[in-house]
Amino acid sequence: MGGVWNVIREFFATNALSPHGICLLWRPELIWTHAVSDTVIGIAYFSIPLALAAFVRRRPDIRFSWAVWMFVAFITLCGATHFMMVATLWQPIYGVEAVIKAATAVASLVTAMALWPLLPKAIALPSTARLEASLAERDAALVELRAAMDTMVEMREHEARQKLLLDELNHRVKNSLTAVQSIAAQTFADAQAVQPAHDLFVERLMALSTTHNLLVEQAWEGARFCELVHATLKPYGRPYAYAGPDLQLDANLAVSLGMALHELATNALKHGAWRGPGRISVTVIEEPGAMVRIVWRESGGPAVRAPERRGFGSRLLEKGVATEVGGEVSLDFAHEGLVCVIYAAISDRLKLAEPQAA
Repeated sequence: MGGVWNVIREFFATNALSPHGICLLWRPELIWTHAVSDTVIGIAYFSIPLALAAFVRRRPDIRFSWAVWMFVAFITLCGATHFMMVATLWQPIYGVEAVIKAATAVASLVTAMALWPLLPKAIALPSTARLEASLAERDAALVELRAAMDTMVEMREHEARQKLLLDELNHRVKNSLTAVQSIAAQTFADAQAVQPAHDLFVERLMALSTTHNLLVEQAWEGARFCELVHATLKPYGRPYAYAGPDLQLDANLAVSLGMALHELATNALKHGAWRGPGRISVTVIEEPGAMVRIVWRESGGPAVRAPERRGFGSRLLEKGVATEVGGEVSLDFAHEGLVCVIYAAISDRLKLAEPQAA
C-alpha cells in the first residue's frame, strides 16, 4: 500500500520539474500571450457548457439530452486543461494537468463513441421544412374539419328552420281554412238567396286575402293597425281618416280585425255613412290600466236605425273580436251614425307600435 502512495506522490511531485515559462525563456510577450489566450479560451469553454446545461434543464422534452450532458462534461474538461496550461507557465504542476488531460481524453472518447451510433437517429429527425410542412397539413386538415362541422351545424339549423316553417305553414293553413269555413257557414246561414250570398262570400274572402297579403309582406310576423285600416278602407274610394297612435298586431289578431273592418265598411256602404256623402273616422286612444280604445265613428250620412237582427258582422265583432283582443266590443246605432268601440288589453299580441321613420 505504501508503494502505491509513493508512486502517487512521485507522479504529482514538482521539485524535479521546471515551469513551462522556462521553455519560453520567460519572455514577457510570450508568457502573457499564452496566459491571456488560454484564459480566454478556458472562460469560453466554461460558458458553453453552462449555456447547454441551462438549455437542457429548461427543455426536459429534448430527445437525446444525455448526449448533451456528455458534451457539457467534455467541453468543461477542455476548458480546465487550458486553465492548467496557464498555471504551468509559473508552477510545474504537470501531474494535475496530466490527470485533467486524461479525464478529458476519456470524456472525449466516450462522447465520440456515443455520438456515432446516435448519428442515424439524429439524421432521421425531421427537418424544419418538413415539420413546417406537417404543421401546414395539420392546419389545413383542421380547417377542413371545422368547415365540415360548420356545414353540419348549418344543415341541422336549416333542417330545424325548415321544420319550424312547415309547422308554422301548417298552423297558418289550418287557421285560414277554419276562417274560411266559419265565413262560409255564417254567410250562407243568413242567406235568403244563393247569388247575393255567393257575392258576399267572395267579398269576405277578398277581405281575408287583403289581410293575408299585408301579413305576407311582414313575413307573417304581424301587422300595424294603421296599415290594416288603409289596406281595408282605401279600395272603397270613400272618405275616411285615421287618428291616434299606431298598434302592432300579431298575425291572428290582424286577421280578426281585418275581417271586422271589412264588415264595418260593408255595412257603412250599404246602410251607413258611405251610402251618402258621409265619412268614417278610426281613432285609437290609449286608456289607463294597459288598455286601448279603438273607435269606429260614422258621420254625415243618412239616419241610422238599429237592425232587427244580428248578422255575421255583429256576431264577429261582439263575440269573435272581443275574445281575440281580451276586452269587449260595443255597437251603438246612433241616429247620426254607427259608433263601434273596441276595448282591448295591451299584451304581446296587441301593443303600441314604435313610430315609423319618416
